[in-house]
Amino acid sequence: MDMKQVDVDVVVIGAGLAGLCAARNLASEGRRVALVEARERVGGRIWTVHTLGGHAVELGAEFVHGRPSEIAELAQEGQLALTEASGARFVYTANGLEPTNDFLAGVREALAGLSEQGVDQSFARYLDVACGEDDEARLSALEFVEGLQGALAERISAHSMARSIRASSTVEGWRSFRFAQGFDSLLKVMTAALPSRQVSLHLGHVVHTVRWSPGRVQVRAMGPDGEVEFKADAAVVTLPLGVLQAPANTEGAVHFEPPLNSKQAPLASLFMGQSMRVTMIFHERWWESNGVEALRGPGTVYARDDWFPTWWTPQQDGAVLVGWSASRRGERLSGRGDQFICDKAVVSLARIFGVPEHTIMSSLRSWHVHDWQADPFARGSFSYMAVDGGEAQAKLAEPLAGTLFFAGEATVSDGNQASVQGAIASGKRAASEVLAVFKGQRV
Repeated sequence: MDMKQVDVDVVVIGAGLAGLCAARNLASEGRRVALVEARERVGGRIWTVHTLGGHAVELGAEFVHGRPSEIAELAQEGQLALTEASGARFVYTANGLEPTNDFLAGVREALAGLSEQGVDQSFARYLDVACGEDDEARLSALEFVEGLQGALAERISAHSMARSIRASSTVEGWRSFRFAQGFDSLLKVMTAALPSRQVSLHLGHVVHTVRWSPGRVQVRAMGPDGEVEFKADAAVVTLPLGVLQAPANTEGAVHFEPPLNSKQAPLASLFMGQSMRVTMIFHERWWESNGVEALRGPGTVYARDDWFPTWWTPQQDGAVLVGWSASRRGERLSGRGDQFICDKAVVSLARIFGVPEHTIMSSLRSWHVHDWQADPFARGSFSYMAVDGGEAQAKLAEPLAGTLFFAGEATVSDGNQASVQGAIASGKRAASEVLAVFKGQRV
């Protein structure tokens, strides 16, 4: 059987937010685009599951941090409602769950000295100086940052963290919002804007080889009906960092001919953060019926649990709890199987709320988890930069020979890496670079 061939102006590899945005912007300028995605769905690390009970369960991104314009504009376009995540906060102490007025006060104080200036160092090293002999302050800051970034404190760059804090402060990043109908409502807005005459969407097509030379690209993928070759003048590569770093001949890895030699140094300075989220849906809010006063409405619990140190209720009335485990905890959970993760979540809840495990299990209706670290098309949750990474993100984003262009949250160098708005902005940037080359301009 002859290999199927598709001829377009641009191939966009990956239909996450960066790829969707790049395809949309290229098509708006009249370019023919093939959008090629390994999964049977769009969205990448955004994945919403709608249960029979009407719950929108987020297996990937859940929160919009602050009010970034990239998301606000799309939400307005699609008339999407965003609800602010608020509610009571509790900490687990030797006396059980106790309310806290400002759990993050000590953390903010510890982070106040972070700077983008001077010699770079790891966040762990920074804390040694910033917190001195205050072990409690150091541990609180360590737990918060490793939980938020999914990173190892002894590896992540203090300079990059300072940049992220600065970027977050410009969009009210201390506030968090959710899409009322689920994060996939944003994806629907973006896919609806793709003109069918300009953009062909190829789901379930796993790209394995990219052959390129100046002004010409051949992308080969295995689709549901066999091998397909996409030919174009340029390609936008939006593969997650973990996939770009995947060893040759492993599932999901992409082989470039010639190899991306100039990208090896920046790839070596970037790492994928590890995190695990488990959403547990119950028949009733047992944490109330068992006399636990915490979380009678929406709220969050912080505990130094071995497996899931953070829990929150995403809904006002629903019997739903979401557990979060990141960094080294997430690494310990990854690859162990869904049942193992569920069991450890139950152990965590039983200890934190002081109720028997069987009480929790008897009320459990369903639970939902996705191991992003073990997912061959993600290989982690989101990216972060190592000490002395310098311009790694910007160098990863640099086009090659006016032919290969790179997008995705790991290519964002303004502090918005590891964010939805960063992914969107990178797709817009890559599309602009492609269009400039087509118009004979230098990028």
